[in-house]
Amino acid sequence: MASFRNSKRVALVTGASRGIGRAVAELLASEGVSLCLVSRNPESLAEAAARCASLGSAPLTVAGDVADPKLAAIVIQEAEAKFGRIDILVNNQGGPPMGGFLEHDDEAWAKATATNLMSVVRLTRLTAPIMIRGGWGRVVNVTSTLAMEPTPAMVLSATLRAGVSAFTKAVATELAPRNVTVNTVCPHAVLTQRSESLLRQSAERQKRTFEEVENLSRATLPAGRWATPAEIASVVGFLVSEGASYITGTSIVVDGGATKSYF
Repeated sequence: MASFRNSKRVALVTGASRGIGRAVAELLASEGVSLCLVSRNPESLAEAAARCASLGSAPLTVAGDVADPKLAAIVIQEAEAKFGRIDILVNNQGGPPMGGFLEHDDEAWAKATATNLMSVVRLTRLTAPIMIRGGWGRVVNVTSTLAMEPTPAMVLSATLRAGVSAFTKAVATELAPRNVTVNTVCPHAVLTQRSESLLRQSAERQKRTFEEVENLSRATLPAGRWATPAEIASVVGFLVSEGASYITGTSIVVDGGATKSYF
């Protein structure tokens, strides 16, 4: 991982209690970055915080749902009060449920939009002025390869992930002169609790066993295996470091070769 040249940085990570978010938090903790961790589950959040503390960075934790329009302001206020700054924002929200277009009503669309798009907008809008005042900032949005290669079975995620990519490009252009970069990381086939849950749902829909669906899914991966959360975290870690200072407005695919598009 590239260095954090200017002493300590402060990072805010959402979805930080497990999976990719937790891996990102642990990586940043090991690099001496001060942390504010956000998650809905207080118990798993406490576990993640304890692990980060053992790595050298005892974090501030805020339990709450990023879909709540009031949460972003609360988190930013608490983080600024404790650390006096926020240099890094990692938006890592869990994905919406499976299902095709005809299966989802307005309530499902509204909930997914609040969680996977508006939370990114709100947190970025509130942290960007802090980063601008500090003369340095990094925003990384963790989404999915569905933003580039949609599937009917995941229409909510595909639509909103693509929205985040467009938001990233627009905001990156606006903030580039202020030394604030904004990028998206698009993982695929990461071995997390969510991916296991999606595989089980898929197995139920197809009337197959979990093992059959998992084997079939893995067989489609050129790398021949699932990614680990730590492998995704390493890409995020680079993007928020000094070494990525000239990378902004891009979506980086981390998929073991699975995505067919080339731009």
